[in-house]
Amino acid sequence: RRAASLGGRGMPRMHVGALAVAAALLACTDAFTVPAGFSPALLRSRSPQLCPVRSRGSTAEGKFLPALVQPSARRRESSRVGENMVIGVVSVLTGPVVALAALGTLDGLGRVMRNLPRYMELQYNYAKQLLAQGGLEAVTDVDKLKQGILDSPEYRYNVLKLFVKYDVDGDGKIPTEELLVVLQKEFPAGKIGTTPAGIANLISQMDSDQDQVVSVTEFLQTLFRDMSVEESDRLYAQARKEQVKDAYEECRELTSEYAKTFFLATLAMEDTQAKATWAIYAWCRRVDEIVDGPTADPDPEVQRVALDEWMSRLERMHRNEGKGGLDNFDVAFQDMLSQTPNSDLEPYREMVRGMQMDITDFRYQTWEELYLYCFRVASTVGLMTLPIMGTSDGVTLEEAREPAVALGIALQLTNILRDVGEDARDRGRIYLPMEDLERFGVTEEEIFRWAKEGGAVSENYKKMMQFEIDRALSYYQQADGGIALLAKGAQLPVAVAGELYKEILYKLQNNAYDNFANRAYLTKEEKFLKVPPLWLKTATGGWTRQPSSGGAEVGREFVEMYARANPGNGKAGAGVGQRGVGER
Repeated sequence: RRAASLGGRGMPRMHVGALAVAAALLACTDAFTVPAGFSPALLRSRSPQLCPVRSRGSTAEGKFLPALVQPSARRRESSRVGENMVIGVVSVLTGPVVALAALGTLDGLGRVMRNLPRYMELQYNYAKQLLAQGGLEAVTDVDKLKQGILDSPEYRYNVLKLFVKYDVDGDGKIPTEELLVVLQKEFPAGKIGTTPAGIANLISQMDSDQDQVVSVTEFLQTLFRDMSVEESDRLYAQARKEQVKDAYEECRELTSEYAKTFFLATLAMEDTQAKATWAIYAWCRRVDEIVDGPTADPDPEVQRVALDEWMSRLERMHRNEGKGGLDNFDVAFQDMLSQTPNSDLEPYREMVRGMQMDITDFRYQTWEELYLYCFRVASTVGLMTLPIMGTSDGVTLEEAREPAVALGIALQLTNILRDVGEDARDRGRIYLPMEDLERFGVTEEEIFRWAKEGGAVSENYKKMMQFEIDRALSYYQQADGGIALLAKGAQLPVAVAGELYKEILYKLQNNAYDNFANRAYLTKEEKFLKVPPLWLKTATGGWTRQPSSGGAEVGREFVEMYARANPGNGKAGAGVGQRGVGER
């Protein structure tokens, strides 16, 4: 209809046809997807980490087979063309059609232009080999396992990922009983056509010296009979490095998805610092999800047991006691600990204790109680990352500690102020100190009503929010005074993190202090615009050292200031000096 209204000059018929074909065939391009870094040059490698590999007896003309599949003459049926051959030929023939169809869409155009040469060379060589040999038929359990690995999205381009994943001790060996369970789990009979007895027979073949342990060399030589010990050791070492690299990449993806502001700050870090910070964030997020995650068990006792197990897991990773029971996130975290000898484990223990407070402590009576919670769940992150960030010349980690703690208090208090409505509505929690509600004449019932039913917040509530914002800003000021204490490369990311979170407080003010109906946040454009001035200030040495006030007393200053400004309010000084957590 829109084309007719424009004078009948719509999209050219050829483009319409291309789009129509694309709608039917564009999904086929997913079948051609290859991993980043893969190139046709890899087709000529014999490494079992790459796919495909040169088949035995191939000539310089280039006859290739998919990795791990090397059929002999007695294993194929020359009388007919196998299913795989048909698929290969069809893939080659339809490749240009898919390419042309994809030209009708911008997304498809980008994909094809980037990958078409690789797709076509791979498919052409594959189909040429299939045509020459008359098809493929996996006959033995070894062949079926090879084909299963080839068809596995996780392992097809790196066979040793399978071995390294389950080599929990990192010694290049897997007990035969464990390997049996692994292969039955990864490649069940109905999936690749093997039987439990066939897999057991396969493992028996792998255990060539019958010592009930399969080494990495035995594993590879079963799949590639001409594999040397030296080559298997080299590939194993490379695969372990790749595992750690992949683990850090998963941590990066988790951070970028769930902590966008925090992730933006890490982009200003050096590569090693950023990777370590991603690993720390992934660890912290996962311990938090034991209590607050979408799959968290509602039973407090179950949560306590899970946190106790998490603490034990932390101690084991710190002692570097193998990889048993660890996942990819843990692999990155354990590597980070080993690469940071100055790391203190106590902040990580405190983080777990903070999560334990979240199980039952839904109310905090005083600021000091809330300060302890903020210290445990947020300031500890600063203490975790401080050895990674490093300090400027002549500054010790202990001297930089207080500003790091202050930044954590400021960030967590900002989170609490931003999420008052969400915490009350979804979790039944009020993190604001009860003494502050009493001081400003705000009730718990009002908070729950605004969270669930909406409505305009009271003037008393607005005054309380401004009071809490001022307290948070005082901690940001203390944190800013410590930026100059950090190593040059760490100053910008810390400044970015503090500035972006600080802006959330101003957004809350602009929302008329309504954190029930409106979420205070910065747009992506606003975040990026904040970075250049901070970069300039850092590059010109604009950060100056300021003395640290220290601990919970910083927040108490505003209680006293409010009491002096409101002498008629007898409740203004309630709770002052009740607890001595400030020395933390």
